[in-house]
Amino acid sequence: MLTKFLNNYGYMILGGAMIIGFSAFKGAEAYAGKKLDPVTVYFHGSTNSPADVQNQSLWTETPNNEDCGSGNNAACAMEVDASDLTGSAGSRSLNPSRITLNANPVGSQFIPSKNTSASAPGSQPISPINKL
Repeated sequence: MLTKFLNNYGYMILGGAMIIGFSAFKGAEAYAGKKLDPVTVYFHGSTNSPADVQNQSLWTETPNNEDCGSGNNAACAMEVDASDLTGSAGSRSLNPSRITLNANPVGSQFIPSKNTSASAPGSQPISPINKL
């Protein structure tokens, strides 16, 4: 009895579940009032300089041609929310009025972290992607 039911209606149930599942992501974007896709910004400074790592204008959408994501020893890139950027699409950088960065030492190099006490209350978390 159950096997016959699943053979007859299983694909419809699976299809309905998929439609509901995919719609949930659209609903989350509508609820947040913005797209939830992160934007990758790349570091264009010296990883030996804490001032460079903290400088929001050195974090832009322009790729830096580095091998990001291969370690955790030097600043390379990070994923941020588009609302925490300033400038025009394609050449945006971190907005200093929204995000303030810390430079955390790892040997002689530095990696970024978000300074939560100095960043704007509505700013989103960051996801650093560091390199060796």
